[in-house]
Amino acid sequence: MDWKKFLTALIIAASLGWTLFAAAAQQDNSGKNRSQFNKNIKNNNKVSVMDIEKIDRYMARSKVDRSGLEFYDPRNGKFTVEGLYWFDAEKRYHRFPESAENSVPAAVNELAGCTAGAQIRFVTDSRRIVISARIRSVKSSATMAETGRSGFDLYCGKPGEDEEFWNTVRPVPGEAVFVDEVFTVKDNKMRHFRLNFPLYNGVEELFIGLEKSSEILPSEPLKDSRPIVIYGTSITQGGCASRPGSAFTNILSRKLQMEFLNFGFSGNGQNHLETAEILATIKNPAMFIMDSEANSISGKLINERVPRFLDMIRKAYPDIPILVLSKIPYGQRYAAELPSLKEEFRAIVEQKKAAGDKNIHFVDGSDFFDARDYSENTVDGAHPTDRGFAQMAQKLEVILRKFFP
Repeated sequence: MDWKKFLTALIIAASLGWTLFAAAAQQDNSGKNRSQFNKNIKNNNKVSVMDIEKIDRYMARSKVDRSGLEFYDPRNGKFTVEGLYWFDAEKRYHRFPESAENSVPAAVNELAGCTAGAQIRFVTDSRRIVISARIRSVKSSATMAETGRSGFDLYCGKPGEDEEFWNTVRPVPGEAVFVDEVFTVKDNKMRHFRLNFPLYNGVEELFIGLEKSSEILPSEPLKDSRPIVIYGTSITQGGCASRPGSAFTNILSRKLQMEFLNFGFSGNGQNHLETAEILATIKNPAMFIMDSEANSISGKLINERVPRFLDMIRKAYPDIPILVLSKIPYGQRYAAELPSLKEEFRAIVEQKKAAGDKNIHFVDGSDFFDARDYSENTVDGAHPTDRGFAQMAQKLEVILRKFFP
């Protein structure tokens, strides 16, 4: 026997056996790990989740004591509802009339159920204010705070003088109904209040709780009773403000003391002529603003729809100023993906001017952010943060003051 060959074969066999054993063991462990992973997914509801309200009492919501309060439904009077043109006639929190349901694209009608731009103003000496609301959807957003998407916020102070943010009505995650106390003081002097509605959710019911002994007075008339109508995109609608009062149209309504009718439709501000027909039924607006470049898809569609859209608005309102805005500057992520269509809008405005319209104006939105750090003004490269909206409002206020000193 050749012992040398025998030992070599034995070593090779042992090595092969060990390799097969290790592979089998690894496969077995991999199977166990995979099984455990799948088990964890199935039992995801058992995974520990941090409850910040138990850890940080300043982020905890307190239980609301309803005793001594009377709850009022704004649909029954006593409060001034603004930003919802058809509210007085239909008593529902919707940006379109019921008749529009089958006349506009389904997505636009659904988005019109979001209460962006809606506000309630009132004057009271109540020392407590409690908001009870039922919202339409409990789905959350990947890029927007729930306080902006589904919450309300309250401002206190006389419009144009000392009005300032007071508190936020915080929705309860996963629940359609929530109650929150947003105002508590010791003295019962008369104060002015403004309640801003959710930007990306609908409101089915709303009740305002005030002390039973308190008085409610009518809110003071606005500086100009005519509304400013603005049409546009997700940014117009308020995406992605952390709370409703930070959306640029709501900022401007406070600055100018004017009502804004917000017709921003997230991803769907595509200059649909059916929408123009509805907007042309609004009586006596002060101004029309078009802010739809970001959703306009292509130069071809712009040239097909925008001139006709503007013609419908001008026919309904022969004398009011019309502003056509181009979009704000995007971060590099979106700038690389989406072409600028600014020049198409500018050319249409110039064509209208050449045809005799002396009250249509192009406004370059690329100037709305501070040039040195514009990329810090969005949550995702496109949708503004509160900081971005504040800069937009500041730049737009200067322009609007020329028409409404």
